[in-house]
Amino acid sequence: MKTVLKYESRIQEITVGLLLILIVLAVIGQNFLSIILLIDFILIAIFQYSINLIKFFQKEYPRAISRKVYIFLSTYSLLIFFGLLFFKYLDLDFSANFFSLAIFSLVILPPILIIQSLLISYSDKNLNNEKPNI
Repeated sequence: MKTVLKYESRIQEITVGLLLILIVLAVIGQNFLSIILLIDFILIAIFQYSINLIKFFQKEYPRAISRKVYIFLSTYSLLIFFGLLFFKYLDLDFSANFFSLAIFSLVILPPILIIQSLLISYSDKNLNNEKPNI
């Protein structure tokens, strides 16, 4: 686990870079890349959420405001996503307010959360590099 935490900022850089390349290629007109783009986006979300949740409960990493906000907003987005799946599975009708919240949560928040998670990882990386090895 320490190895993953050591290289997690590099892993995030690679996956986000791949996401950006796939977005550019999908815009250019490569239709088959949309499925790969969605898979990469989901993998980024799972990785970033789990890493930040692990760091949130470890004493080595500070519980900064940015990490608390990230955990809150990503959990909120995750619950909205599961709520949409639940409504779809039970074939229930959406209310207009819930649907507008879902659009906000699933379209606007994820790019903000990706950038915020990268910034948190960079600050953790700088924090760990500044600690003396004892």
